[in-house]
Amino acid sequence: MLRSRSVHWLDHAAAVLTRRRRLFAGGWGDEGVLERVPAVARFAEAPRAAEVTWGRARREGPVEVTDGWFAAACPGLPPCASTAFVRRIAPAAPERGRRRPVYVALAASGEEGFASRTRLWRPLAAREGIEVILLENALYGLRRPAGQRATAIRTVAEHLLMNLATVEETRALVEHLAREGYERIGVVGFSMGGVSAALAAAVTARPLAVAVIGAGRSVVPVFTEGMLSISIEFEALGGAAAARARLGALFGAADLDRHPAPRRLDAVVIVGGRHDGYVFAEQVEELHALWRASELRWLDTGHAGAVVYQGEALRRAAVDAMDRLGS
Repeated sequence: MLRSRSVHWLDHAAAVLTRRRRLFAGGWGDEGVLERVPAVARFAEAPRAAEVTWGRARREGPVEVTDGWFAAACPGLPPCASTAFVRRIAPAAPERGRRRPVYVALAASGEEGFASRTRLWRPLAAREGIEVILLENALYGLRRPAGQRATAIRTVAEHLLMNLATVEETRALVEHLAREGYERIGVVGFSMGGVSAALAAAVTARPLAVAVIGAGRSVVPVFTEGMLSISIEFEALGGAAAARARLGALFGAADLDRHPAPRRLDAVVIVGGRHDGYVFAEQVEELHALWRASELRWLDTGHAGAVVYQGEALRRAAVDAMDRLGS
């Protein structure tokens, strides 16, 4: 088993650059939300299909881009986040026969707007004939509360609400796509987006293609041990030792061994970095061991380097997962 903790230099640089983005400077937040997390994170209720309103498509070279919105599926969000915004990137060529395959692509931590994911996933539509739908996270970008600094989630409760909302809205989008006649649907994401994609697939009854990139069985070590923890305002949480214990209990409700496996494990591709300082290699191994029929691929880089240097490998993982769903 791989147990490397050698960290890529780019992860060290990213940690230094992002440490100014102080996480949880507002403390724990709404205790009512924190008390509900264990129950809500089971996602026991069947999802409702999102009622998406689409704007006018615009041609951008080999793709068409369409913006849309729908009512958020997760209760408890502030009014600013009650509308979910999406962007669809589709091949410009007309459809022939059955609908194209489609991915819901989820955002990484601190990723506001659609620009970064457009660069990463647009080639799926431009070259591979796979539509991509980008979801703006609650409390980010167009859904950010007034006065909140970009990407700086103020409280633990708000962060958990964002995570829960992302999974619920992903499930709602999957149901919407199924009702629209899409036969091959997938979820893909990097880092926090990979966690959300994995959890959404686990708690969705439909078979999905799944590409999990830079994520493992549990997010707890990410917040308590990994390089993201450098950005956490532990003093606002009552001190590092007690805060790490409580963060573990709260975020542990989403551990993937507490949920079913995705329905088509043969259509799951997991991608990890050998020198990842945010999501340790053993966490990725633990997810692969839990989802035994999945495929695990290693990149000889770290967390940030996966996106900066290995975009083609990430897209190949998504394409292969979707191909397997159709086989």
